[in-house]
Amino acid sequence: MKAGTIICLVTAMLLATSCGESGDGKPGKKMRIPDDDLVTILTDTYLTAGMLDLYTMRNTWAQRDSIFNYIDIIESHGFTYEQFDVTMRYYFTGKPRKLSKIYDRVTGNLLELETVVMTENSSVGDAVENLWPGNPRYNFPEDFTRDPVWFDIPVEKPGEYVLNADIRIFEDDQSLNPRVTVYFSYPDSTGEEGRDYWNEIKLQKDGQFSKVQIRHTLDSIPGARLRGWLLNHDNQPGKWEKHARVANISIQFNPGEDFEMQ
Repeated sequence: MKAGTIICLVTAMLLATSCGESGDGKPGKKMRIPDDDLVTILTDTYLTAGMLDLYTMRNTWAQRDSIFNYIDIIESHGFTYEQFDVTMRYYFTGKPRKLSKIYDRVTGNLLELETVVMTENSSVGDAVENLWPGNPRYNFPEDFTRDPVWFDIPVEKPGEYVLNADIRIFEDDQSLNPRVTVYFSYPDSTGEEGRDYWNEIKLQKDGQFSKVQIRHTLDSIPGARLRGWLLNHDNQPGKWEKHARVANISIQFNPGEDFEMQ
């Protein structure tokens, strides 16, 4: 479910009733839902909306106004609809940029859940080792302000290596020439570092998730390493920060038939 869907859903909930405060100005602490709890509520709302789209669930809940299902979610987290109404009105009218960042966190939660489900549904026989050494996802600037996410992995087995990642660069991202840069590093005959670069992927600042997949074959080279920057950028002066999301990161190895026969 896309972010626009939940925005429409929340807006409909706000227009459904007029209870609670007007939302003008900053609500008091007792009325405003904390950001972490609001992210959890919105995440559950996404999931509930998806469940209500299922045929069997529609039959079960057809006789009940769907607005009450979402109110149940809010109350299950210890808050009232009035608190939710006031909180959302405050963000919509006074803090739209912060609301956008809250939705980004919701998207991150859903991507993480998707990763867990995909992992659990994979059979043991089809499981492929993930060589990625870091976290499965990153949020900028929450996790890092401008880190390019450097990685360095020993890869002594000959065969094909594949890098996968879902990457989203927002329109207000301030990095210069964002891209994915990967290469094989190996000692040459003089003892210096030799580099075999993969195809570099340029990243678009369009606010949409792009599925990045690049692959390259390594011959039998002793001491080879797989290195690169998952979110590379050009150097630039001044104060700036990235605004991006990276999820479902993996590096997989495929020996291939030619190498298996050796």
